[in-house]
Amino acid sequence: MRSSYESLPAFVYPVRISKFENYRSADHVHWHEETEILYFTNGEGIISCDLKERQVRAGDIVFINSKELHTGCLRGKDIKYYCIHTDTGFFSNRIGREYVVFQNIISDTTCAQLLDKVIEENEKGGFKSLVMVEKLMYEFFCVIAEAYVSSVFDEEEYKNNFKKLDTFNSIIEYIDRHFGEELNVHILAGKFFMSDSYFSHLFKKRSNKSVISYINEVRISRAASLLERENLAIGEIACLVGFGDINYFSRKFKALTGMTPGEYRGKFGASHTI
Repeated sequence: MRSSYESLPAFVYPVRISKFENYRSADHVHWHEETEILYFTNGEGIISCDLKERQVRAGDIVFINSKELHTGCLRGKDIKYYCIHTDTGFFSNRIGREYVVFQNIISDTTCAQLLDKVIEENEKGGFKSLVMVEKLMYEFFCVIAEAYVSSVFDEEEYKNNFKKLDTFNSIIEYIDRHFGEELNVHILAGKFFMSDSYFSHLFKKRSNKSVISYINEVRISRAASLLERENLAIGEIACLVGFGDINYFSRKFKALTGMTPGEYRGKFGASHTI
């Protein structure tokens, strides 16, 4: 059984950088203690962060805060990006006695230029370059601390916020594991020992969307991934992601992606059977 918590491999150096080109990972919703930075250098696509789909293009930076829900799924073509993780001992969202949350989308020339230099130094190798990588990353954090802070909490506020976030993460994790089954407010509220009305209020307050809207988004996102990767009939995909009616599935798919399932497969997928 998958958990939404992801334990990253041990850090050899404080900053880990990985390069991806036209990468398609699983749609598993997860979070981790470490900060994650995605820097896009080519193409454009859609990525999910904090339960919101974000349009990204070359030059954009996605900043994923510690403990923030996100998926590794990225839809689009000709995409090249770098994933930068920082060890919590090097940088965390606790700064002094405060906990800082940064904006998710950063479109800033100075930040992009700093990350270009980070990548360049990292590719050189050697201890001098490693020292320079750390220096440049601290410069990057200084810039975003000046211009891209979303909110600041004291320790008590942060603990209370995380306690609520922990409950919400468990709900998202359950939906992520069971999206192909029958799901509605009553079923989910019962699983988490809440009334239907309180559950709906909690979900809407945290995500700014209804439970059913989110479930449909998850199902359509999974269907999009299957259309990209698998040679399954569209009706079979609809059933796998929890839609019993293929016509309803097609309407929802077009409403959320702007394309029918067939059009989406034609643009992003491989050959298929009908």
